[in-house]
Amino acid sequence: MNTQLLLTLLSTSAISALIGAIVAGYFGLRAKQNDYVNDYYKTIIAKRITAYEQLELFIGGLKACVVEENDKRPYHLLFSSEAEADWDRAFALLHSVMSQGVWLSNEVFAETRDLNYLLFHFSKPPSVIEFARNNYEAIATSRARLERLLARDMLGLHDVKAFLRSKDKPDDGFHPVHLKK
Repeated sequence: MNTQLLLTLLSTSAISALIGAIVAGYFGLRAKQNDYVNDYYKTIIAKRITAYEQLELFIGGLKACVVEENDKRPYHLLFSSEAEADWDRAFALLHSVMSQGVWLSNEVFAETRDLNYLLFHFSKPPSVIEFARNNYEAIATSRARLERLLARDMLGLHDVKAFLRSKDKPDDGFHPVHLKK
């Protein structure tokens, strides 16, 4: 009887150890899978933060305004010089935002694209400052919308699933841009 009791105890212990190992292995695999998903989400959030930092730099260039004494029409500091390098700087700032477009919300990207169309449409004006004066209201309105969208997006930056679902919508495709001659 001692042998039979010992055999029963050993088999019960072996079965318990096997079940414990299976349960521990399952939860270990689940924990590793959750770690992988969390690391993936952290990467997406980091890329989105970088994109929104570029947007903040661009918005910052549009916040300050200049009004000259002789002409009381305001214009944004980003366009305050006639030098070609300054015009290129405005395009470079906008390009740095748009090149990160996949990490921006669809609304923010659409707003930056519309602003890009405005700049592109007048890519070589006779006067950068005159362009900025003539388009002050449109640029200021766009900047204000970008600021509101940025603030809204910051509230949901942690919701990676919702962001990825929003990117799964069909794109309208190519939009031709008509240039003035």
